[in-house]
Amino acid sequence: MRTPLFHLTDVLLAVQKKKVLTKQELLDATGCSVMTAWRLLSKHGYYTSYNCNARYYTLAGIPQFDEHGLWSHREIRFSKWGALTDTIIALVEQSQTGMTADQLQQLLHLETLRPALSRLAQQKRVAREKIGSQFVYFPLEEKARIQQQVQRTQQPPSPTVRLPPPEQIIGLLVEIIQRPKNSPRQWARRLARQGIRLSCQDIQDVLDHYQIDVKKGLFTF
Repeated sequence: MRTPLFHLTDVLLAVQKKKVLTKQELLDATGCSVMTAWRLLSKHGYYTSYNCNARYYTLAGIPQFDEHGLWSHREIRFSKWGALTDTIIALVEQSQTGMTADQLQQLLHLETLRPALSRLAQQKRVAREKIGSQFVYFPLEEKARIQQQVQRTQQPPSPTVRLPPPEQIIGLLVEIIQRPKNSPRQWARRLARQGIRLSCQDIQDVLDHYQIDVKKGLFTF
């Protein structure tokens, strides 16, 4: 019997050093073939990023998923459900009052989900209902869908606000202190050069959460 050239520990050590790797980075670090790397990864379990064109991988056990089942490493984002479509369906199913595209985009930190949501509705993987001026997405299962629709009617939900990761917030606060006269767009551009990608809405959410009024020079934490 031939002795394996590569072991699971080779792959585990390569990923654990950086937490998140692309396919090419994994192959370069281990020196094994694609088939060997994926065979070894499958034994342990792994996740693929739901953003960045699913280019990044991490090992099961590394992500510390939040209450929504989401985890980010810098701007790279992962879900305990794996693929983006599966994540959307799971988030809709576990919501209390259904979810709009805006709520899902804010929760997942993605620019637009409307094309993906339209496809899921057409494929009958989620239910869609127009309420007021916007579409609301509900589970396909009838009992859960009716319960969410009733809850939405009785108590309209407030928008879900999910703040950026702590390391990004720290980078933003440093930028605000150093350049308080800049606008959110200018802060976002400067942070992007440092590898910190925040939208203007992300920045406004942080300002609101920490009650920061830059014009008045008030930083009340």
